[in-house]
Amino acid sequence: MKGLVGISITSEWGEPVDITSQKDIEAAERYIQFNLGWFANPIFNGDYPQVMKDCIGRKSSQESLDSSRLPTFTPQEKHFIKGTSDFFGLGHFTTRYITHKSYQYSKGPSYYTDQDLAELVDPQWPDPGSEWLYSVPWGFRRILNYIKSRYGNPRIYVTENGVSEKNQCTELCDKWRMQYMSNYVNEILKGD
Repeated sequence: MKGLVGISITSEWGEPVDITSQKDIEAAERYIQFNLGWFANPIFNGDYPQVMKDCIGRKSSQESLDSSRLPTFTPQEKHFIKGTSDFFGLGHFTTRYITHKSYQYSKGPSYYTDQDLAELVDPQWPDPGSEWLYSVPWGFRRILNYIKSRYGNPRIYVTENGVSEKNQCTELCDKWRMQYMSNYVNEILKGD
């Protein structure tokens, strides 16, 4: 039958706020690993990202837990899951600037406080009307290149991408979407 089996992961790109700050660079990597790596690493590399294991393990210890809230794979599970995808499906919509921010245990355990970072947007980025969505095409190219280098140059299918329209229209008015799609497709074409 020659079919392919894969996974589609939705992830945004995280860019350090200050590219000269080691803490911001590490925070941006944590952001990507907690979003993309959480699912991609086990499938393409056989285990959760080390940074997730370290961060969640440390936070779990601060909570006086005997073990990490992040489950561990057995050696058999690692062997079984690694390489189980014939392609990498990606849903990507936007980008965030990332800076380091420490969260103490008093905030309570959560996916967000485990990351010790803050997400920011550039007010210059075009705002299509959705609270979370900004047009940042260069982030698309960066996440594609990251996947290529991090996961062994897998076949990548873009499974989700698009933008909302903030203008209320009574007839067809897709100029904004056309510009968004053109900018994002052009970034794909620039990929390594």
